[in-house]
Amino acid sequence: MDHVAWPGTGRGAAVVFDIDGTLLRPGSSLQRVHMGSMATAIERFSGIHTEFRYDGGDLFVNGNNLAGCTDAGTVDLVLRTAGVPAPELPCLRATIVENMCDLVAAATETLDSRHELLPGTAALVTELRRRGVIVGLSTGNARAVAACKMRATGLTGLEALGGFGDTHGARSDISRDAVAAVRLAAGTRGQVLGETGVVLIGDTTSDVGAARAADVRCVGVATGAARAHELERAGADLVVPTMQQLRVRDIAALVEADGVAYPDGAGGLRNAAPYGRLPARPGAAPSNPRR
Repeated sequence: MDHVAWPGTGRGAAVVFDIDGTLLRPGSSLQRVHMGSMATAIERFSGIHTEFRYDGGDLFVNGNNLAGCTDAGTVDLVLRTAGVPAPELPCLRATIVENMCDLVAAATETLDSRHELLPGTAALVTELRRRGVIVGLSTGNARAVAACKMRATGLTGLEALGGFGDTHGARSDISRDAVAAVRLAAGTRGQVLGETGVVLIGDTTSDVGAARAADVRCVGVATGAARAHELERAGADLVVPTMQQLRVRDIAALVEADGVAYPDGAGGLRNAAPYGRLPARPGAAPSNPRR
């Protein structure tokens, strides 16, 4: 099919997803393999014993909530807390991340973990692809880890485009990488993604902040670490309770809209599923009503 996102608009579109808590349920067996592999790699190369603790949708290490953290950032946190000198961090981190990726690959090679996907995720990705939307990832996972998770859950190919946590400690850097990747992909299709042509979907306030830093739209999904009101307060354009309640036409409305927020239903989502709506941003022009 033609690579046109929304029939009749001529606009391209791209959607990038967080993984844990967004596509995959929090505390999934895949996430536990991931973090167990990280702990093993950290101890193997630094001698530091590390235990990750799960509490509902949250993940902790050394008393620190890891919601929105990256693999590189988490390794650095553990090493710094244990007193590893700053000059030694980059090389040691790279070694640990590489070994972690090898361990995850070995542990997930034959896994079928499609049951770990949150309801609605596979259907949404499939429908976006069917409509010619560019899809990718904006995740704190190292790229090889993300690839293992996507393969195990039947979403192979999402890791081909995006931003990843191999070296970045800040989610904002990851989201910028993701946006650059999908804009480049659009260019190879002869498309130009407009200012609102990229949408980031995530479950943490860090995802929302990363979307804002990259100047793209954000859908917050309250299936992971953050509650709906926290995602709203952080600045998500839309907040949905679950991925099942996020529809392609709602994403299309974000892509096509000119304004920044829909404070009172004045934008194009008056008939959308239940969303938290944000107060209008100071100085923001209201969106034009859509019919």
